[in-house]
Amino acid sequence: MEVQEIKIEDIIIPEERVRADFTEEQYNELKASIEKHGFYIPILVKKLDDGKYELIDGEHRIQVMKDLGKETIPAVIVDADDKKATMLNILSNTARGSQNPMDVAEALRRAYEAGARVAELAAAVGHTEDWVRLYLTLTELPDQYKQALREGRITPSHVKEALRLDDDREILSALDSAITLGWTTRVLKYYVDQRKAELEKLGAAGKDGFVEAPPTVEYAQQVVQYADCMTCKRKVNRNDMYMPAICADCRTLLEWIVQQLGDPKEAMQTIYNALNFYFEMQRRGLVNTNQSNQNTQQAQQQVIANNPQPANQNVDTTDLTAEDLRLIRVIKALKKEGLL
Repeated sequence: MEVQEIKIEDIIIPEERVRADFTEEQYNELKASIEKHGFYIPILVKKLDDGKYELIDGEHRIQVMKDLGKETIPAVIVDADDKKATMLNILSNTARGSQNPMDVAEALRRAYEAGARVAELAAAVGHTEDWVRLYLTLTELPDQYKQALREGRITPSHVKEALRLDDDREILSALDSAITLGWTTRVLKYYVDQRKAELEKLGAAGKDGFVEAPPTVEYAQQVVQYADCMTCKRKVNRNDMYMPAICADCRTLLEWIVQQLGDPKEAMQTIYNALNFYFEMQRRGLVNTNQSNQNTQQAQQQVIANNPQPANQNVDTTDLTAEDLRLIRVIKALKKEGLL
């Protein structure tokens, strides 16, 4: 391609185009490089009917040349319609890495409305067709959400998660909460999962009309702050939730303990007291260490516990064995400690 010197004042920079994000440090490095080595990468433009040029790629280089007091700049002039020019702009900037998502979205929209098919755009940017459709959707959002995307307060991934809610009011409410509360995509995903489950439950019960829509930010904060414990079924702060891998036997045991003893915090103290008492009885020699004897003892204790005798009944100890007498002492001790 032929490189020509063109006047900078004749170059028109379209508002809707992809721009690679440049930090001040990167800009200064580019400026220093051009000052030291000269201008060796021409900009890309297409010629307009009025003799001026529309920029396809090279906005930062133009700004540097202006800052250096230059009036002309080397350029490659291509013969391209809007569709081709936009796709060239997308390709040029996508190759450099980070871009503002709204710039990409608006450039894709411009190319799409100029006749480019979704499949062509996907091939141009090296992404899937679903990715292109998501970015096209970004251009349909209200202005405050577009601005949040430009400022990095939310990302296209946030929008993708919110779109799973289907209802427009629910979607925008979810994005409001993500922006206000500074949610990561992972937190928003959790909220959407919980909200969808709640809406489905209300729908199944025929209570669609009673759904509060849109949900408030305060409501959303409560949803993500608390979760249901799989064992005790209580609402617990998510910061206090753990998910270690446990086997089926251990899970069954935990669920049984909670069912028998109720509130886990109170149950913990009860178990602690019972174990301390058991170890003390074992130390005194009132509990057999033989496993078979322990099983027998537990069965006998269960029978006695389920069939208590009147407190004032006199017990005839004539026919009691030594084991029976030992069990009686254990039961008395248990009662004294308030465990029976």
